Amino acid sequence: MTNNTGLLLLESIRSKDAQQALAQVQQFRDNMKNVTVGADYVMWITEPVNLTSVHKALAEDLNVPPRLLAIRRSSMNRTQKAVLLMQAIELAVKRVHSL
Repeated sequence: MTNNTGLLLLESIRSKDAQQALAQVQQFRDNMKNVTVGADYVMWITEPVNLTSVHKALAEDLNVPPRLLAIRRSSMNRTQKAVLLMQAIELAVKRVHSL
């Protein structure tokens, strides 16, 4: 996988358009379910560098409090963690921007 997926997600967040960012987050989550490329999406979002840049962009550009992006620390595999992270991001954007 190329970094286009992550770049699209980051660009949509940095555009400061909550509706567009939410659509991109949902598309990213749907692509994680894809059998052929889903593992690449999971790997991308669970990389600490990428996750930090997404969280930073959400906090700075969409005014999402970092506390809303936190997930519970428990024993889980990478796929479960990725699903929970994307769910937390989606819910946080919806809550902050009343979507």
